[in-house]
Amino acid sequence: MWVDRRPILWLIIAGAIVHGCVLIAVHVRTGRIDGYAFASRDSGEYYQIARNLIEHRSFSQSEKAPLRPDTWRTPGYPLFLAGMMVVVGKSPVGFIVVQQLLSVLNVFLLFRIVLCHMTARRALLVAALFLFEPYHLYYSTWLMSATLFITVLLLVWIAWQRAGESRSWMSFALLGALSGMSVLVRPVGILIPFVVFCGILLSTRTSRTTEPPTKSVRAPWTRPTVFAATVLVVCGVWMLRNKAVAGHFALSDQGGVVLAYFKATEVALWRESRTADRYIETSLDPAQADAPHTLWDEIDKRLQGELSHLAEARRAELRWPNLAQGNKTSVDSFAISAALTRIGRSMLAESPIATAACYLTRCGAILTFPLNLVLTRPQGVEMKPVRIVLALPYLLLCIAVVVRLIRGGLAHSGVFFPLACTIALLLATTPQIDPRFRVPMIPLLLFIALASKKQAPE
Repeated sequence: MWVDRRPILWLIIAGAIVHGCVLIAVHVRTGRIDGYAFASRDSGEYYQIARNLIEHRSFSQSEKAPLRPDTWRTPGYPLFLAGMMVVVGKSPVGFIVVQQLLSVLNVFLLFRIVLCHMTARRALLVAALFLFEPYHLYYSTWLMSATLFITVLLLVWIAWQRAGESRSWMSFALLGALSGMSVLVRPVGILIPFVVFCGILLSTRTSRTTEPPTKSVRAPWTRPTVFAATVLVVCGVWMLRNKAVAGHFALSDQGGVVLAYFKATEVALWRESRTADRYIETSLDPAQADAPHTLWDEIDKRLQGELSHLAEARRAELRWPNLAQGNKTSVDSFAISAALTRIGRSMLAESPIATAACYLTRCGAILTFPLNLVLTRPQGVEMKPVRIVLALPYLLLCIAVVVRLIRGGLAHSGVFFPLACTIALLLATTPQIDPRFRVPMIPLLLFIALASKKQAPE
């Protein structure tokens, strides 16, 4: 219970001012509050699915009939957009305003979480640092799932804390439901349920030796079983839907595409000492469509070989412009994904040492972005001195986290969740370098860097 409510009021006021200034800045720069709403190609896909959900009760990206069921996107963010359409209408302006409010809520949730582990002053510092984090402010003006994913991740963190306190099966069911939702909002959260499950197993093992002999302790597998079952139910409902519409019990057909065209390609560029070409070789920007995509072209050839049983006309469709942003061919999406998975794995296995080195280096690169743009000076990217200034806080944050862990941060009772989730997100993200993937890691890292034993009130 909070004795002093002033920090909450300060956060709400500061959040309203900061995000109000963000909207003003976007309007001044673009002439519209929603000027960046469709800055990503993904945004248009989310918006179209949401419209089809409202207008036709169909989860589809199709702009006209027949509406083809979509298996590329997971349902979390499109359902969120559809819900907002019911409340604020179909104008992206309303969506962007709602996302600013959601961002303010995220800062409040973070404060609520860290206050359990540190003084109110330090908790306020953690929340304030996250409030002013530039990339989370920037991406809150896009129709992208980053802001909602942060909300769900913070709710998972709160549920984790409450499950540890109450140890009731209901609390672990809630934890499982929210963990499953994090995957449906953003597939990059796929490893979060696994690390939370491991944490539950560890805490259950500890509780067997520290708690009095109660019924819950005599049944040590109740908690992880309830958690796992709830995760499977939440994700399984969507997977059953994909089974019904596409014949495959899976979350999405993204897996093979991402593995081959993005992850394995990054490793191949690393192995060939061509990392400076990554922003051209892996670009989906229409302005770069005619630029060399040599590795992607090679993947296309291998893919056509993998699916050689198809007619020549259908094999000719199997090219990265039709596949890297979702299947736009007449070929089964999951068959393509399976073939690309085999290709991607073979590319990664060509040199395990290079693969491991690339992954480890990229973990540091994404955490300190845009430092890599300053150090490597990739082709197709304009050099801006301001990036050095922008990279410095992230570099200092990483140093602070490392110092905290070396000085015994692992012994802190609250460090497991943020550290485990950060590692999970890094493993799911790398070797890609995209600051959108780093945004949900920032509140986790801020907690680790500033974690301390909560002091008793004076």
